[in-house]
Amino acid sequence: MDKDIVFFDVETLDLELESDKFNEFAALRVRNGQIHESCRYLLQGVTGKLHMDLQIEKLGNELLLSSDHQEIINFLGDAVLVGHEISGCLSILERKLNVRFQQPLWDTLDLSKVFFPTMHHYQLSYLADKLSLPLKDETLHPSEEKAWLTWKLFEACWNKGLKFDLSFFNHAKGFMAEWVGKDFIEQLHKEIIMSFPDRPIRTDLVLTPFTDDGLFATEKISTSIPESIDWVVDNFSPGGNLEQNLPSYESRPGQVKMARLIAKGLSSSQHVVVEAGTGTGKSFAYLIPSLWSAKKTGQKVVVATHTIPLQEQLQKKDIPILEAVLPFSFRTSVLKGKSNYCCLKKWQGCLVNREILGNQQKLAVLSVLVWLRETLTGDIQELSKVPGLMELWPNINADNETCIPGRCSKAGVCFLLRARKKAEESDVLIVNHSLLFSDLKTDYNVLPEYHQLVIDEAHQIYQTALQHLGSELSLENVTRIIDNIYRPTGMNFYGTTKQRLQSLASSVPSVPWEIFTKRLEGVPETCASVLEQMKELFELLSMILGMERTFRFVTQHTVKPWWAGLNVQIENLVGRLKGLLTVLESLTSVLSGDDADEIEELKYTLNGHQRDLQSFVDTLILAINVNNPKQVTWLEQSSRLYLKTSPIEVSEILREKIFSRLDSVILTSATLSISNSFEHFLQDIGLPKSTLTAQVDSPFDYERQMQFIVVKKGMNLQNTDGEKAIELAQFIAEVAGRMNGRTMVLFTAHNMLRQTYEYLSPLLAKDGIESLAQGIQGERSTLLEAFKRNSKSVLLGANSFWEGIDIPGDTLSCVILVKLPFWPPSLPLIEARSEYLKSQGRDPFHELLLPEAVIRFKQGFGRLIRSKGDRGVVILLDDRVIEKYYGRFFLGSLPIRTHIRGENALVFRKIEEYTRDLSEELL
Repeated sequence: MDKDIVFFDVETLDLELESDKFNEFAALRVRNGQIHESCRYLLQGVTGKLHMDLQIEKLGNELLLSSDHQEIINFLGDAVLVGHEISGCLSILERKLNVRFQQPLWDTLDLSKVFFPTMHHYQLSYLADKLSLPLKDETLHPSEEKAWLTWKLFEACWNKGLKFDLSFFNHAKGFMAEWVGKDFIEQLHKEIIMSFPDRPIRTDLVLTPFTDDGLFATEKISTSIPESIDWVVDNFSPGGNLEQNLPSYESRPGQVKMARLIAKGLSSSQHVVVEAGTGTGKSFAYLIPSLWSAKKTGQKVVVATHTIPLQEQLQKKDIPILEAVLPFSFRTSVLKGKSNYCCLKKWQGCLVNREILGNQQKLAVLSVLVWLRETLTGDIQELSKVPGLMELWPNINADNETCIPGRCSKAGVCFLLRARKKAEESDVLIVNHSLLFSDLKTDYNVLPEYHQLVIDEAHQIYQTALQHLGSELSLENVTRIIDNIYRPTGMNFYGTTKQRLQSLASSVPSVPWEIFTKRLEGVPETCASVLEQMKELFELLSMILGMERTFRFVTQHTVKPWWAGLNVQIENLVGRLKGLLTVLESLTSVLSGDDADEIEELKYTLNGHQRDLQSFVDTLILAINVNNPKQVTWLEQSSRLYLKTSPIEVSEILREKIFSRLDSVILTSATLSISNSFEHFLQDIGLPKSTLTAQVDSPFDYERQMQFIVVKKGMNLQNTDGEKAIELAQFIAEVAGRMNGRTMVLFTAHNMLRQTYEYLSPLLAKDGIESLAQGIQGERSTLLEAFKRNSKSVLLGANSFWEGIDIPGDTLSCVILVKLPFWPPSLPLIEARSEYLKSQGRDPFHELLLPEAVIRFKQGFGRLIRSKGDRGVVILLDDRVIEKYYGRFFLGSLPIRTHIRGENALVFRKIEEYTRDLSEELL
C-alpha cells in the first residue's frame, strides 16, 4: 500500500502527580512497510496542555521539539490513522489536541474480527500470541510496543487478504455499508487486481476443499484390540501407558476404580452409575473403556455431555491426547443440533437478499465470508460471537424446513450431511443431552444406531428429560411458524410456491395444478384466522397471569369465571389450527402421485409445517386437561409469555426409551449421591436398586486446600428483602476486601442478587474492586471472561452459576453461598411433583426438595477447588445447615469433614488468618 499510515495507541496512566492522570501517546508513521518516524509523549489529563517533553525520533535521530500540539497534528498529517479499538484512542487524542481528524480511520479490532473470525478474544496481546506476531523492534521505546503490535496485526490482516479470491470482494461490496473499514477492503481489492492480474474470479461458493476420504485423520496401522478388561485398567495403573506417555499424568486409585467398573459394565451389558469427585479424571475413565469396547465389538458408543462446550472439550482436548497414546486407531466425531451448522443454500440466499439485514448483521457477513473459506465443519462454535452474528445466524443455519438432505443442490458440500456421515462412521460419537432427547422424541431418527451410552453430568438428566419431553407455546413462536406458511410480505411458503406454480406446471405436468392452486388460495385466510384467535388466547392468558411470574392450572380453577372462556378460546384455536392442517393435508394429497425432486421438496416443506401445527394442537389439548395427575400445565412470564406443559414423572419414560432398549448405560457425575446413597437418583431416573454403583473420591486434599465456614446468624430469614440485601452487601464487602476480590457469590434468587448489587457496588468501588453481576453487566460467558481477566473483582451469579464453572488457580479463592439452594415449593413443576408424591403416600420434602437442594449445594461447593494447587474458602450464610435436622444431609454429602462455625467477627478473623497462612506457605 502506497499510503502513509500512522499506527498509534493512547493509554491513561496514573503517575501520582499533582494532576490526577496523564495520557501516554505513542505512534509509528509507516511508509512502504518501513517506519519513517516515531512519536511519543505524555499529556496531562485535565487541562489538555502538553507537559514534560514531546519527542519525535526520525530514523533514530532524536529531536526535541516544543510542546505545541501543532507538532503532533503535523506528525499525523494526512496519513491513514490505525489503532486497536480506535474510537476510544481517537476521542482522547482529538480532545487533547482540540482537533477533528478527517482522514480515513481503520480499526484493527474490527479488521481482525473479519480476517480472523475464529479468534474467541480480540485483545491485542491475545492476538499477538495466537498469530505469532513479531516482537517489537529493539530500537523502539517500550511505550511504542502497542503501536508496533497494531502495525503487525494490520500487516497480518493485509497479507491474509492478499490471498483471497476476487469473489470475496464482489460479495463483500454489498455488505460494507458505512463501515469505516470499507476503504481498507477496497484498497486490498485494488492491490490484488494490480499485483495479481491473472487471479480468476470464482462464481460458485468458495470453500475449503474436502473429500469423503478426509472425514477422519490418517489411521495408524491396524493392531489387534486387547480382549481383557485388565488392559483397560493397566492404562491407568502406576507405570502404565498414560504415565509412560504423558509427563504430567499421575495414576489415581479413583480413576483406576472407575475405569474398571465402566469397562465391566460395557463388556457385560450392565448399567453403571459412578459418582466421581472433582479431579478424578472421569473423561479418560469413560473414554478409554468406550473406545476399547467400540473397537472390540464393532458397535458404536454414544457419549452424551450436558452442554456443547463439554462436547468441544472432549473432542479438542481429551481425544487428541488419546489418539497419541493408545496403541490402536479409532474414529470419533461430534454431532450437534441442526441449528449449529451453516446451510450453504440459505447462505447463498442471504448473499442475494442483503436488504433484510441490519448493519451489524452485514458486518458479521464479512466474518462468515472469510470463515467459510477455512472451515471443515460449518459449526458456529468455531466462530467468534462478533456483534450481529447471533442475529444473522438464524438466516443461514441448517435448521431449514425446506431442506431435503441428499436432494439439495449443495448436498455434496453440506456441513450437516458431512457431520452426520462422520457420526455414522465413528466408533465413539459425542453428543449433548439435548440432542440425545431429540433422538428419543423423534423415535430415534436423529442419531445413528447405537447400543451403548455414556451420560456425563448425569445429575442433569432428569431436568433435561422434563424439559424435552414437555412442550411450550408462545405467541411469538406460533406467529413465526404461521408467518413461514403465509404473511403478506417477505419470503414464505405461500408466496414462493405461488411464484413457482408456472414453472412447476411446466416441469411436472402430471400434477393437477389447477386443483392445487385452488386449495392454495385457502391458506392466507386460514392463517389469518389462526393468528387472530392466538392473539385473543394470549390476551386472556396474560390477564389470568396478572403480575405474577408463574401460574399453574389446577382442578380448582374449573369453577373460576374465566375457565369457561379459556376452554372456548382453546377449542376455537384448536379448531382453526386443524382447519389449517386440513388445507395443508389437501395440498399434500394433490402431490402424492409424483416423486419428482420439486414435488418431494414441496411435500417435505408441507410435512414440516404440519408437524409444527400438530404439536401446537397437542400442547393445547394437554393444557386444558387439569385432571391428569402425571401432567402439569402452567403460565410463565420471562422475556415473553409461555404456556407450558410437562410430565411430572419421567422414570417410566427413561426406563422404556433408554435403559430397556440399550445394552449398557453408564451414568457419571461429581454429584449423584446424598449422604453416600444413590437411592434418590436411581428412583428418579427409573433404574433398579441392583444397578452397579460406586463412589470415587476426589484426589484433592480438601482439609488442607480449603476451609469451610458456616456463619451463624449469617442471614436473618425474618428480615425484609431490602434489609437482607444491605446486610449481605456489607458482609460481602468485608470478605472481598480481605480476599482482595477473587470472590464469587452464589444466590438462589435473581431479585436478591440485584438488590444486593445496588448496595455492594459502591462499597467495593472504594477498595478498587470491580462488581460483576449476572443480568446487569451481562450473561454468564461474558461475566466469566471479565472475572478471569481481573482477579480483583467480585462475581454475583444465580442459578446457572452453581455448576459448570471452572476457574482453577487463585483467580477464584472464595465462594459465598447465600442460602441452601432449595427450589421454591411454589414453582409449578415442583408443586405438582410434590402433590403427586403426597398422593402416593410419599414425603415430598425428603424425596424431592431435600435431594434436589443437596445436589445443587454440592455443585455450588465444588466451584472452588478445581485443581491440586487451588486454595480458598467456602462460606455458607445459611445456618440451617447446623440448626436443622436435615443439615446433616448437606454436610454428610461434602468431600470435607470439618468446618468452622461462628458469627461475623470470627469469620473475618479466620479469613485473615487463612490468607496470612497461605501467603507464608507460598513464600
